Amino acid sequence: MGAPLLPKLTTTLMQSYSEAALSNANELLTEASLLRDHGYMARAYFLAVACIEEAGKALLAFDAQNRNLSDPATCTRLKRSMESHGEKINYAMCNWALSSPDKREALQVALNLIGHVKRGREPSMYSDLRASPDRAQTPREVVRDSAAQDCVRLAENCLAYARHHVIEKKPAKFTVAQERVFTMKPAKFKEILNTEDFWEYYISRMKAGQQDMAEAVLGYEQDHIKTGMRFGVKQ
Repeated sequence: MGAPLLPKLTTTLMQSYSEAALSNANELLTEASLLRDHGYMARAYFLAVACIEEAGKALLAFDAQNRNLSDPATCTRLKRSMESHGEKINYAMCNWALSSPDKREALQVALNLIGHVKRGREPSMYSDLRASPDRAQTPREVVRDSAAQDCVRLAENCLAYARHHVIEKKPAKFTVAQERVFTMKPAKFKEILNTEDFWEYYISRMKAGQQDMAEAVLGYEQDHIKTGMRFGVKQ
């Protein structure tokens, strides 16, 4: 969906896009595994991350079949999500984590891994300049063998979950809160997700049996962003 013109999004197109992304994710995982097995660890890492992204895209497109595709704001936001490296990684890994029996622990692990995956994506593919000391850096220097192996295993898990979800589940249905959060301005949404105590707030809600992410985002915005009060800090 990198073309400048946005195609008319329909349920049929989203289903087709999900299938195409899932097929590509499978090929990327095969290629990442081959590179790992032959010692090309940096590139194995990069293709494993690409696999995770395609798994996230497959899930986004699959779940989008029940979105309000007649709303231009929804379609624009959906296109942006399926083009964003970070959002696809988030969607793949958070959904995988939330499928675990122990959702709270799995989500905490996934959030830590997401940071590593995002930081490692660019250095695993491109040379760069570094300071202290001033030097040129290559991907081979940066990516540890164990990190590449872990990333390929992570891609296997995310892809396995995406396959299961697409085959066994029905496209998601969205609440009013979920649609509101989906079309929220990206800067505001990013501000909330990048606020450390938001995740503490969300985990506390999960402990109380309130697991809906959208409700947590709107609740945090109302109770903490607008009031300026950090979660857990008494004033």
